[in-house]
Amino acid sequence: MSTTATHIDAKSTLNGWLQGVTGMFIADIRAIPDDKWTAAFGGCTRPTYELAADAIGLLFWVTEAIKAQGTPNVEEGMSEKLTAACNTKDGCISMLQKGTQGLSEAFMAASEETLMKTAMAPWQMESTLYSFTQIAASHIWYHDGQLNYIQCMLGDGAYHWTEH
Repeated sequence: MSTTATHIDAKSTLNGWLQGVTGMFIADIRAIPDDKWTAAFGGCTRPTYELAADAIGLLFWVTEAIKAQGTPNVEEGMSEKLTAACNTKDGCISMLQKGTQGLSEAFMAASEETLMKTAMAPWQMESTLYSFTQIAASHIWYHDGQLNYIQCMLGDGAYHWTEH
């Protein structure tokens, strides 16, 4: 095991996961019917575009945290602006691609010292910038599961991940 661990490029592996889940998420965004993109289901769910904006917002937050080498200052109203930008599927995909590219570039350029610095997340969790990058990628995966569930509720049981 120790030999294997010394040959794993943790940054490239995590960046590859970020790219992979982004591609799957885009495929699932495209699979949601246009007329259901802004719909709430069962009277109590958040619309699909809000779920996507939530995932994308963390990409931007982590990018800024890496650039700040700690907890970033976030412009007031940014969450609302992002949610509005995600109101269409094309707008959402554009923001997702922008968020993923920005995080990928910041993460891959950051030194190990920077990535081991800590930040305080908006939900009051303190962790390293490396861990927050892992969380941001996994957060996309989490919300993609919600999109998959919505697709199933709408009668679409296909896997769309091979379509990206």
